[in-house]
Amino acid sequence: MMLRLTKLSTLKRCSVFLLCLFLATLLAACGDNTATTVPAATTVPAATTAAAVATTAAPATTVAPAATAAAATTAAAPAAATTLAAATTTAASTGATTVAGAAPTLNTTGNTNGVTDTQIVIGSWGPQSGPAAAYGTIDRVIDAYFKKVNSEGGINGRQIKFVFQDDGYQASMTQTVVKKMVEQDKVFAFVAGLGTANNLAVMDYLVQNGVPHVAPATGTSFIANPLKRPIFALQTNYLVEATLVSRYAADSLGAKKIAVFYQDDPFGKEGLDAIVGVAKAKGKEIVAQVSYQATDKDFSSHALKLQQSGADTVIFWSVPGPTGAILQAISDINYKPTILLSAIANDPSLFKLSANTIDGAWTSSWLPDVTDPTNTDPKVVAFRDFIAKFAPKETPGGFAASGYAEAQIMVEGLKRAGKDLTRESFVKALETMDNWKEGLAFSVSFSPTNHQGQNSVYFMQASAKDNRFIKKSDFIEFKP
Repeated sequence: MMLRLTKLSTLKRCSVFLLCLFLATLLAACGDNTATTVPAATTVPAATTAAAVATTAAPATTVAPAATAAAATTAAAPAAATTLAAATTTAASTGATTVAGAAPTLNTTGNTNGVTDTQIVIGSWGPQSGPAAAYGTIDRVIDAYFKKVNSEGGINGRQIKFVFQDDGYQASMTQTVVKKMVEQDKVFAFVAGLGTANNLAVMDYLVQNGVPHVAPATGTSFIANPLKRPIFALQTNYLVEATLVSRYAADSLGAKKIAVFYQDDPFGKEGLDAIVGVAKAKGKEIVAQVSYQATDKDFSSHALKLQQSGADTVIFWSVPGPTGAILQAISDINYKPTILLSAIANDPSLFKLSANTIDGAWTSSWLPDVTDPTNTDPKVVAFRDFIAKFAPKETPGGFAASGYAEAQIMVEGLKRAGKDLTRESFVKALETMDNWKEGLAFSVSFSPTNHQGQNSVYFMQASAKDNRFIKKSDFIEFKP
């Protein structure tokens, strides 16, 4: 009996050992696979019926509606979290980082997609509906600018067909419409696709397919860092901007106790991190960090938290709709801190959205002041003339100026690429821009190892009486 028990115990020990060895091997194999990046857009189906774009022989603009109600209500925060993680692995999955000093390679599959002897198909996305619909101006102005270029003979004998789609500011819908534009509409390149979470949701997909994206309408630093060969950032990134805004609050406006009101996604958190970093470096106290969701409607509790913090200065890292709402909520409780806004809220539409409670607030800007009637800068005068002739229904403010400047960069790159246009020649052409000042944007430079176009802002203050922001400083360039 003892012998049988001994044999049984030995068998059990062996079985346990073999089971552990098997599990360890299995876990190691799974661990090896965790670094694999799956293109975000492959997780969603291509757009159908409502989002379909009609194709015609002549250059035309087509706007697709936003997602269906079910898709549009998809929570943005989870999507933002997963796509941020995906974006940080872009370098590993696409070869975005190479030997020090060397530029990453470009996937040239589909090198001439969207290009014929007579036409170039350019795409974009952004909210024409939803909480960030004020940004819809950007794509509409780009559309008008391309029509102007077409009326003047096009580019190297080709007309631009511009297809832009409404994603309702929902990252999940951005994946759907971008995948459709690339695979069905065969766009050659994108310009000014809007939103931080939205860009992060499709960045890997665009890089892996070699589709250029010029001047994304976001300031996230992930656009240009690490460098991704087909992606070119124009506006000053959020880390730089938030650093300069925070320094200005501390050094020029006397901030001592700072609160931050920010969107709970990668866009808002990128601004928050920079603000907190500057505050610590300058010995200023961060007394509150109040977040919101892009879909929030009632901001009374947010305003109360800010007031109860005792902050003498509040920095907003928020999109237009919530910015206008929180400004009204703060005014309703008679709270009067110094307020600073990101450049993404620098537009005359904020006076209406805030019911003029924006009066006195400060904002940064990365483009010249186009709202000053006394500004006789030839580039600003040309912008005003353009709006009056080609986009008379649009307000000639910050959002319109953004679309105009972004379209100019796209057109300049296409011109430089010449008649034999490919994605590769287009990317190389953009990389020749050095201190370019012929457009509305301030001194744009790209190179094979740098795709960040600008690194400076200046400051303006809101005047309800004038219904515009008044310039209060010169351009301030970022210095570490």
